[in-house]
Amino acid sequence: MRFLISLTVLFISFTASAADIEPYFEALKQSRVNYEPDGAICEMVGLLQYAQDYPSSDYILASGIEYSTGELTLGELDIVIIDRNTAKVVLVSEVKCWKNQKQALEKVKSQRQRFLYNLAKFPRKMNFETFSDLRLRPDQFDSKTLYKSLSDFGGVRHGFDEEMELTLSELKQLRMKLLKCQQFEDCAQPE
Repeated sequence: MRFLISLTVLFISFTASAADIEPYFEALKQSRVNYEPDGAICEMVGLLQYAQDYPSSDYILASGIEYSTGELTLGELDIVIIDRNTAKVVLVSEVKCWKNQKQALEKVKSQRQRFLYNLAKFPRKMNFETFSDLRLRPDQFDSKTLYKSLSDFGGVRHGFDEEMELTLSELKQLRMKLLKCQQFEDCAQPE
């Protein structure tokens, strides 16, 4: 799933009790994202969460950026945040919303290691593919780039850097609500 966020972000209050999915639904219903892939909802909620700390006036928030060192895609960066003033990547976040959060974290670590290895070993061959006007170059990643992991609620206790306020169950409910809304053409259709 590839998406460049330009949403007006609803400031969603974080509470210890069950989260209300309605503010997320309202924020995402016109996003034109295909929510068929399971991971799409997780990435989009992740983008909304990061948008609270990285306003679109100062940062570009993008998701689903594929990278390669030739013809074959090696991986995908779930969320990338770029400083508009410096054009440097300030944050790369791998997002996983899995039932087994320990296994999810292992997958995140493996994906991060693969990306950093290829970036260090083959910087001149590194290509990034987005389905927007966004262009990325290897030199936009540097020693100041932060690499984080983000999960559904509860992942921090399993080693994730950050977690969403929504549980896996709530994310699934939100996904189904968005899919149904798109099916009945009450929400923006995927591009």
